[in-house]
Amino acid sequence: MPLSHIPIDSAWLGAIAWLYLLTNATRVVTYLPQIFVVWRCTDGARSVSVLTWGSWVVSQATAMLYGILVLGDLPFVAISLINFLGCGCVTVIALRRRAQWKRTRDLAGAVP
Repeated sequence: MPLSHIPIDSAWLGAIAWLYLLTNATRVVTYLPQIFVVWRCTDGARSVSVLTWGSWVVSQATAMLYGILVLGDLPFVAISLINFLGCGCVTVIALRRRAQWKRTRDLAGAVP
């Protein structure tokens, strides 16, 4: 039986929609500590998985396209955009820190 045919009370659907909105809205706050830690990182952000954060960027970009083209749901698109920006910030800052760390390491090695 396809999942779309499972009968769900409209009160449950409303509760699930609000829960989705609430949990994803609070995710915005959870990006901030990670952004601050990566920003202050002095070891090239080695403990941050750029592959993982980058995959989340791609996932949120896909979610935005899905929300725009398939669902036509502005709140869904807005949540996906916010999560895209949060994941993107962490990814870009980590990549920047790695490049800075590599330059510093290379310069230190070049000095006699």
